[in-house]
Amino acid sequence: KEGISKDEAEGLKKSLEEAGAEVEIK
Repeated sequence: KEGISKDEAEGLKKSLEEAGAEVEIK
């Protein structure tokens, strides 16, 4: 997705990784 700032990209990546970790734990 173009026009996204690096900070937004980092935040999305972090939240996705956290969500994935939660799924793996279950």
